[in-house]
Amino acid sequence: MRQNTITSIICTLCVLSTIIISFIVYMDVDNSFSFGFILSYVFFIILASLYLIITFIINIKNIKWCNLRKRLFKFSGLCISFSAAIYIFNYIFRPSEIDIYDFGTPLAVALSLTFFDLMFFKNKEG
Repeated sequence: MRQNTITSIICTLCVLSTIIISFIVYMDVDNSFSFGFILSYVFFIILASLYLIITFIINIKNIKWCNLRKRLFKFSGLCISFSAAIYIFNYIFRPSEIDIYDFGTPLAVALSLTFFDLMFFKNKEG
């Protein structure tokens, strides 16, 4: 229960601070408070990411090998499917701009779709 509360607070603060940062950038606010807020936002995002990664690692150690194998197959399939879709769309719509760096987004999306629940919730399956 404590982990879910902390994670909820972190996510809420992240969303609220992202809205404030968007307002600061959109309105082109230029003062010392906005600069300090942006620096603290970057620091907060780094710490929140580290917290979520550590929580993910702790939770992934607690799941069974069978469940982990299913998740890895799902991750591989999603990553290959999304990469192929991006490559095909780039080939059709932007043939001169095909780049290997376009495969980072499918990797991140497949990772988040497959292992999202392990970052926020304790696994009940053991």
